[in-house]
Amino acid sequence: MALDHTQMFREEALELLAEVEQLLLELEVDPDDGEKVARLFRAMHTVKGSGAMFGFDDLAAFTHEVETLWDLVRAGQLAIGKELLDATLQSRDHMLDLLAAPGDIPADVSSRLIGQLRALAGREEGAAPPAGATAAASPPAAPTGAPAAWWLRYRPASDCFLHGVDPMMFLSELAELGQMHPILHWEAVLPLADLDPEAVSVWWDVLAVTPAEAGVLRDVFVFVEDEHEVLLTALAEEPLRQADIDDFKTRLAASGWEDGPALAGELARRVAVFLAARQAAPEAGEGPAAASRPREAGDGAASIRVESARLDSMVDLVGELVIIQSRLSQTIGKGDSFQLRAIAEELQRLSNQLRDEVLGLRMVPIGGIFGTFRRLVRDLADSLGKSAVFIGEGGDTELDKNVIDRLKDPLVHILRNSVDHGIEATEKRLAAGKPAQGTVRLCAEHVGGEVRIGISDDGNGVDLERVRQKAQAQGLLAAGEEADERRLLDFLFSPGFSTARAVSSVSGRGVGMDVVKRNIEAMSGGVILESRPGQGSTITVRLPLTLAIIDGLQVRVGREDYTIPLAATRACLERFLDGSPPPVGTIVWRDRMVPCLSLRRLFGVAGAQPGYERVVMVAVGDMEVGLAVDVVVGQRQAVIKRLNDVYRDVDFVSGTTVNGDGTISLILDVAKLVQFAGASPAGGRAEA
Repeated sequence: MALDHTQMFREEALELLAEVEQLLLELEVDPDDGEKVARLFRAMHTVKGSGAMFGFDDLAAFTHEVETLWDLVRAGQLAIGKELLDATLQSRDHMLDLLAAPGDIPADVSSRLIGQLRALAGREEGAAPPAGATAAASPPAAPTGAPAAWWLRYRPASDCFLHGVDPMMFLSELAELGQMHPILHWEAVLPLADLDPEAVSVWWDVLAVTPAEAGVLRDVFVFVEDEHEVLLTALAEEPLRQADIDDFKTRLAASGWEDGPALAGELARRVAVFLAARQAAPEAGEGPAAASRPREAGDGAASIRVESARLDSMVDLVGELVIIQSRLSQTIGKGDSFQLRAIAEELQRLSNQLRDEVLGLRMVPIGGIFGTFRRLVRDLADSLGKSAVFIGEGGDTELDKNVIDRLKDPLVHILRNSVDHGIEATEKRLAAGKPAQGTVRLCAEHVGGEVRIGISDDGNGVDLERVRQKAQAQGLLAAGEEADERRLLDFLFSPGFSTARAVSSVSGRGVGMDVVKRNIEAMSGGVILESRPGQGSTITVRLPLTLAIIDGLQVRVGREDYTIPLAATRACLERFLDGSPPPVGTIVWRDRMVPCLSLRRLFGVAGAQPGYERVVMVAVGDMEVGLAVDVVVGQRQAVIKRLNDVYRDVDFVSGTTVNGDGTISLILDVAKLVQFAGASPAGGRAEA
């Protein structure tokens, strides 16, 4: 189902407000960046204009106040400071509320914020804007203080109604800038039966008498200037007599002025006659050449909006296609028809390409949520009386959109813990020889077929002794029982476990980190905590790139099938055995000893141990491990099916997939297998 215009506006406004938040946080670091100020002003202007057009009157009226304030910043009349940024961030949050629930937000909330904004602008409640800040947030008047005369032609696109654009809104906004004398023109359509009721067949010539500059007049049309014709020419810098205005209006109303440049020339000649002044040169980049030039590559025309539900449905359909293709290939493989095998191989190639393209549609960079985290760290640190900054690295690392959506809440919990438990108060940091401002860093990168996300802080680290005391108090650790650092840190992920000394609005109830671990493991991922006393802590999260389809290596142990993610596979070896191998042994790989797991022993697979095995070498990061199996069936595409909640705690398995013959294959969690092998003592040796 197609998105309606209101929903399209909401999505566009959400993107613009996200950009506003990011720009505000960047301006806090570099307040002299005029380009960012201009981008912020334009975003506010677009939200205001579009909001009024689609009936979000409260949003448009409130955004107008914010826009007016930042127009003073843009004009150099107001400096950027913390108070201004705080008020604008609060206003941005209020705009989100007005966008989500128009008409349901109490008016006193808007009034209170508007009062703050006007106070910052040096205006009293209900007072007129200061000189130079017009109702439409225009820059100061011309230095002469006299109104200037402009000719403007506005010809809307014929299909603008179909895109939810009302041309009258732009004329109304122009009227706020000064005296406007519009002249309406229309296209003669005969016979009338040929008239398209959904098309715009009119345009306007406007004689504008206003102190506003060219940029302000063009800003009115800022988000339609690529689709609509907007021509602007300066006529005079001196006041016009009423007789001059009447003469211009008569000439503008006359027919035969389809040629905009010709009309501009005629008006300029009349100005020369009436005012004996030189013709004002057109603004650079304006006129018919600029108005008619094509869009640059990478403009909005190069992308379209698609509902995420449609992408999810497409991924599901591709998954079913992959299963059918696998069944077809397996069936044809039993025959001896060369032509059928060629067709099956071609179908497999095309299905692989289709799978990659469809999954690529859902891949988005993780940097898109960095702005939210930057704001979170800033506001939380302020509320706790601390100073902290968020730094995001690897923002171009791509993840499935569904993974990112489910990842936001766990990352928020981790960041809140980093600021609350990790970063110290400014006095303590200075006493310890650290910078007054703490740093919370998020780094994302691709490692093999996974994404690894590290969240670190330069705080005080975890107080292991306090963790030990809390674990003993909760019965997780017996009095006098020894526990290494790894076990103590793992207690922090236990339900109801918290080292906070008091319950606050941020922490203390022990319902954060256990939820983090559970949610990440539900996405076939893992989480591990490391701490350096006095230096800080690091939480590493690993996740699959997608939760839909992967390339896998199908193996068999006894009568059981397993799938190993191909991205983690490095090589296939073989070994001969005398007797039964231990669950965790060793094997020689590239002139060194590496752990080797016997899947038969580890999973308790029934049947006699063969004397010959295949060993699939897998790797996670720098750690390499061998997985001993009976048979390597071959490469295949695996459509991931999540485990039922009953089997959620099954070790070493991340999901299931359907084989070509309709049987089920378990998808191995290679990261957990490698971690298990690294933590287990080798029980024997078998050389390759």
